[in-house]
Amino acid sequence: MSEKLSLEHLKELLSYSPETGDFTWLEKRGRVAAGEVAGHLDSRGYIRIIINGKKYRAHRLAWFYVHGKWPEDQIDHVNGKCSDNRLKNLREATCSQNNFNKSLQKNNTSGVKGVYWHKGKQRWRAICRVDGKRYTVGNFVELEKAAEAINNFREANHGLFARNL
Repeated sequence: MSEKLSLEHLKELLSYSPETGDFTWLEKRGRVAAGEVAGHLDSRGYIRIIINGKKYRAHRLAWFYVHGKWPEDQIDHVNGKCSDNRLKNLREATCSQNNFNKSLQKNNTSGVKGVYWHKGKQRWRAICRVDGKRYTVGNFVELEKAAEAINNFREANHGLFARNL
């Protein structure tokens, strides 16, 4: 992704706090006073900041601000909270790694990420993706055994990006 905003211009406009994850405006801009927190929460839970008419996600700006270069791919929020842009909560990730760190889907009925009830087998089925390939970890009578198996598989294959909740 080619970004047009320069680091120098970004630092002329905004200050970033790695401890809080907030950006603040350095000068008055229209109706916004100097010192005000920049950005707004978008419909997907990310903080967006408009600079010179272009929308930027705050987590990408934070990475650029601190490291002096745009992320090569994606930025993952370690704790899964898209609005938490503290530096310790941000890390570079591939699309797959970012997906590994997704939370439990809203339509999940088992309460365990990657586990669903297989009606035909009358068993809990544990499935997981690694590098675009779907793996069936196993079929289990007990939900607890399915949860243990999928969590172990995820930790072994997703490494630091494994998220079991």
